Amino acid sequence: EVVAAASAANVHRYPEADAHTLRRRYAEAAGLEPAQVLAGNGSTELLYLVARALAVPDATALVVGPAFGEYLAASEAAGLNVIESRSKAPSFAVDLEDLVACVGNSKPRLVFLCNPNNPTGTLLGREEVSRVHEAVGGQGGILVVDEAYMDFAWPADEATRPQPGLAIVRSLTKLHSIPGLRLGFLLADTDLIEAAERQQPSWSVSAPATAAGLEALRQGEFARKSRERVAGTRDRLKARLIAAGLTLGPSAANFLLIHARDAVRARAALLERGWVVRDCTSFGLPGHIRVAIPRDEHADRLAEDLVECLR
Repeated sequence: EVVAAASAANVHRYPEADAHTLRRRYAEAAGLEPAQVLAGNGSTELLYLVARALAVPDATALVVGPAFGEYLAASEAAGLNVIESRSKAPSFAVDLEDLVACVGNSKPRLVFLCNPNNPTGTLLGREEVSRVHEAVGGQGGILVVDEAYMDFAWPADEATRPQPGLAIVRSLTKLHSIPGLRLGFLLADTDLIEAAERQQPSWSVSAPATAAGLEALRQGEFARKSRERVAGTRDRLKARLIAAGLTLGPSAANFLLIHARDAVRARAALLERGWVVRDCTSFGLPGHIRVAIPRDEHADRLAEDLVECLR
């Protein structure tokens, strides 16, 4: 239904310049005011908008890594100095004490936290996110929590809500498998939304993306079933790989981070068997691959090929 809505969109007329209908519908679904929501051409555009909106001379952006490379790129493009607080293998769990200390020492203008994290799949609970928020806000900074994969983790009624000093980036394209359409949302207080919107060109959200987004918001039952199916397949695949002796972390997303010793060789070997996996060298993890959760009927064959290639 979502893809059909995108295909049927009227591309012979301009879309709404600010996607106000889609923003209003998303705000209603999230229990927010429309002024707290900004739609963008994918969540990546919104990261760049926030970085530009908050950039001031000699300011610092802190990235909680290893993480999505666009946090670094967006910060550098905005002229921010970038530092990283990096979690360690094998669990890649965020050390809150170290992170809070890093915030206190660096006094960042902006902190990027991906939750669940890409590529590790680790998830911080709401109380832990609140503690990071307090630490960042205490230094006068803004915490941006990228929840692009949150559809696969927390139930919808437990989602993080924007508040002063805390902004959230969301995506509809992960759960509905439509990344080519590019559609994301920034949830924040009205001041930050206004500042980010001033950096955004008109018509950033196309007519097909708008139509897909409106239909996706009506697909609550599909979202619930998809979340359950992905979680079930993920748990089964993970258990089998651990039983076979592979090392992987506790993912709450729709992928697993697996220690492969040599990511380039592992990716090539799996490609020969028809699987495309992510070489995580670009995340600074040359010994790891990220494997998306497949359809359930493909999980057993994927597990067999992973075990054979990685052993």
